[in-house]
Amino acid sequence: MGCGASVPVDEENDPFLQDKQINDAIEQSLHLNKANSKKGVKLLLLGAGESGKSTVLKQLKVLHKGGFTQQERMQYAHIIWCDVIQSMKILIIQARKLKIQLDCDQMNSYLIPYKQCVLRSDALTQIDTGVAGGTNFLNDYILKYDEKSKMKRKLNSTGLVEALSEEAARSDAIDNDGDDGVDVEQINQLQNSYSSSNLNSQPRKELGTAETSNGSKEARYSRKDIAQAIHKLWTEDSGIKKCFERSNEFQFESSAEYYFNNVFNFADPYYVCSDLDILKGRIKTTGITETNFTIKSFQFKVLDAGGQRSERKKWIHCFDDITAVLFVLAINEYDQMLFEDERVNRMHESIILFDRLCNSKWFANTPFILFLNKTDLFEAKIKRNPLVKYFPDYMGKSDDVNEAINFFETNFLKMNRTNKPIYVHRTCATDTQSMKFVLSAVADLIIQQNLKKSGIL
Repeated sequence: MGCGASVPVDEENDPFLQDKQINDAIEQSLHLNKANSKKGVKLLLLGAGESGKSTVLKQLKVLHKGGFTQQERMQYAHIIWCDVIQSMKILIIQARKLKIQLDCDQMNSYLIPYKQCVLRSDALTQIDTGVAGGTNFLNDYILKYDEKSKMKRKLNSTGLVEALSEEAARSDAIDNDGDDGVDVEQINQLQNSYSSSNLNSQPRKELGTAETSNGSKEARYSRKDIAQAIHKLWTEDSGIKKCFERSNEFQFESSAEYYFNNVFNFADPYYVCSDLDILKGRIKTTGITETNFTIKSFQFKVLDAGGQRSERKKWIHCFDDITAVLFVLAINEYDQMLFEDERVNRMHESIILFDRLCNSKWFANTPFILFLNKTDLFEAKIKRNPLVKYFPDYMGKSDDVNEAINFFETNFLKMNRTNKPIYVHRTCATDTQSMKFVLSAVADLIIQQNLKKSGIL
């Protein structure tokens, strides 16, 4: 018979129980990770440059991530202020190239000092690099306007879609990111691209002019001076408006009109950007950004890839395990040329790009969501620049916006040579209310597709 007394176990010091607890914790963690992976969604944002992909991502931040930080709002204030100045410079210079008569170029015009103020102002020197992000910000920003960098991007371009071909997936070029960086020394050279050989100087008092110690004149313009000059040229120079109406013939910011109409806000060095300002503003996307959201208890990982040709060779690195592809198309660009190659129509580029992606082996069974974006700009433009001029096979009414959008929708759907579904939405990515509805519908669709794929439905 047993005569030994039982002894209570000290659980805290029992190595067997400790190991069991650790093992249980690991098992529970693995189980949770497996459950989360089934609920996880990986969405890939693709499209040509300036189609509005990053604006869609911004809307997701507004709706599902608490909006923008104070730092982002301050940074965009610098970005937009730079773009206001450069956009007006571009209109002045392009008007001369297009032989559009500017009122500010006429002898004795009261607008001459305002023109001189704009042309002599260097936006980059006004940036607070501590707020804006330092040299990296300047390098990224200067890419949009520097002619040397523009030529470098053209040389780095690998053709329309070569980087997306299956051969490119195996080539060494895949790992070559294509150095688009700009030497900081080029910052000081940017102004030369916008200098004018005939400023029509008049013996009159100029805005913000001061005499130096040697008697020469040096332009010193305040932000208020520059904003006033831009406002005067925008509202009172008929040639500037005529040039703006032909902005499809050169590279120009699509949000410039919004910038000009709100120029005094952006001139305020203490101005904090609103959500709409940030949605209108643009920073060139380089590389691939990854943003995580929680939507209806599902984890969304959204990958946003730069759309310029030199950026596309990087896309293939994020083609694995994609739940859905969201392809963004700017339909207002039917009459514009590529930034990288001004011989190629932007819409034609998007058509070729969509066709290659949609029918790629990488996305054989991946649902596509097509955003026909910038419908607001398309509606305004089609009334003055008929679609049939660029797409002769369009047989609809020249001023019928709905019929014109249907034309693009039908033609893009015809490109699908697979059995996968393509869902089309007409969008204005800067309109938060309409995007809230669209993105909610897209999230529901993707969640349903993901549940079916995992076998839950």
